[in-house]
Amino acid sequence: MHEVLPLAEQPAAVRFDYFSEVVSSTFCPMHCERPRGDLAPFEASLALARLDELALTVIGSTPIDVHRRRSDISRVSDAWYLVKFQLEGEALICQRDREAHLRPGDFVICSTAEPYSLHFPGRYREAVLAIPERRLRERVRSPESWLGRRMSADEPVNGLLSQFVSSLSERLDRLDPAITQRLEANVLDLLVTALQFGPERRPEAEDLAEEHLRRVRNFIHMHLADAQLSPDRIAHAEGISTRYLHMLFRRQGESVSRYVQLQRLEACRRSLERGDLAGMSVTDIAFGWGFNDSSHFNRLFKAEYGVTPKAWRLGARGCSGEG
Repeated sequence: MHEVLPLAEQPAAVRFDYFSEVVSSTFCPMHCERPRGDLAPFEASLALARLDELALTVIGSTPIDVHRRRSDISRVSDAWYLVKFQLEGEALICQRDREAHLRPGDFVICSTAEPYSLHFPGRYREAVLAIPERRLRERVRSPESWLGRRMSADEPVNGLLSQFVSSLSERLDRLDPAITQRLEANVLDLLVTALQFGPERRPEAEDLAEEHLRRVRNFIHMHLADAQLSPDRIAHAEGISTRYLHMLFRRQGESVSRYVQLQRLEACRRSLERGDLAGMSVTDIAFGWGFNDSSHFNRLFKAEYGVTPKAWRLGARGCSGEG
């Protein structure tokens, strides 16, 4: 789903206020301010694309300051990590008493659960990747330890991730929605790699079992669409024994196969809610996420969500106002 908001079409007198409202509704409640004495016409652009669970927004404007205050935080319940990639211009981003001075190619991680401020002294453009808090916590230990830290594009993995996001943001309006869902896993994998193996990584040693579990879950999400995904293949790919793999999941009170099944069901549920995938049949969606038996999928879906996949899709479209 790709949406370009008509900011340029708004009258100059109300454009800034309109932009402020759009920013708060797109990301989270916050306050936007123009620099004192800046009387030049305000200009801005914003394009939003949904991947699967993640969203990618490309935003830019003339000089502006943005503040997310504690009073804003109390107005929402869901927490997100916002990974801000500088595409053009410069930015000063502050969170947790840290300042990240970003230039094109750099990025920083912010949390909507804590106050932060953004200062854009000139024209800028950035890509913002919004990740549900739980999704990143599954793959990175203590993501909050990275808040407000500049991730330099000079580091190889950081640079690869930044280039990938920049390229993706330029092509989202031309990519098939089913493909963008798959690309989400690639973006997350690069981000996790940058945080785990870059020179800025946390110096303290992590528990080996927790690290293995995070890597396994990341591999599973990367290969959900593969109908041949199995515990043996997962263990081989991660360089561990199948027995040890099962032990990792037993410690969490679940099984490998059930975890894979639930992730596939969730991916299908989200796909069924998307209007831009309305042309795909329920079976195509199920098979696209690794199921290979439509009857079995229908039974699993109804057991998990209480209704059939078709009924879920119809209900979701009815709630969204679609015909």
